[in-house]
Amino acid sequence: MSLQLFAIKTLTGTNYKDWYEFLTINLAIMNLDLTMRVDASTQLIEESFTEEEFLYESWEHSNRTCLMIVRYTIDKFIRQSIANTENANGFLEVVGKKFTKFDKVENGTYIKLLTTTTYDGLGRVREHIMKLTHFFNKLKEMKVELQTLFLCGKCLSLYRLNLMDLRPQIMLRRKNGA
Repeated sequence: MSLQLFAIKTLTGTNYKDWYEFLTINLAIMNLDLTMRVDASTQLIEESFTEEEFLYESWEHSNRTCLMIVRYTIDKFIRQSIANTENANGFLEVVGKKFTKFDKVENGTYIKLLTTTTYDGLGRVREHIMKLTHFFNKLKEMKVELQTLFLCGKCLSLYRLNLMDLRPQIMLRRKNGA
C-alpha cells in the first residue's frame, strides 16, 4: 500500500486534474474508495443489524484513511488554507472549489490564444493549425462550448491569407514566362 501512496502526485496548485485522477485511481486500487462511492451512513443504533454495522465500520475506515491520504498528498501551504472536515468527500469538494477559480483563468487564456494567434509566416502552416487545434481541444476538455466550424473558419482564413501572399510571386513567374 505504501508504494501506491507514493504513486499519487502531490497537489501543488497547478496539477489539480492530474492529482485528482491519480488519487481516485489509487484509492480504488487500494479498495479505500467506499467513502467516495457510498454516502455517509447515519449513526448506528443498538438495534442495528450486523451487516449495517459492518458497512458503517468499513465506511468509517475508508473515510478516515482517505482523509489521511488526501491530506498527505496536498502541498503543506495548500493544506493549511483548507478548512478541516471529517468527511473525505466534503474535503475533496472544498479542494475542488478552490481550484475552479484557476480553471476560469485557464479558459480565458486558451480562448485568447485561439482567437488572437496569427500565422507569422515563419513556420509551417500545418504546425500553426496543430497549435490552433490544441487550443481548441483544451477548451473542449474544459467543457467550453465551441463549434467546430469556428476552428475550420480560422484555418481556412489562414490558407486564404497564405495564398494572397503567394499571388505576387505567381504573377511575376507568369510575366517571366516560367
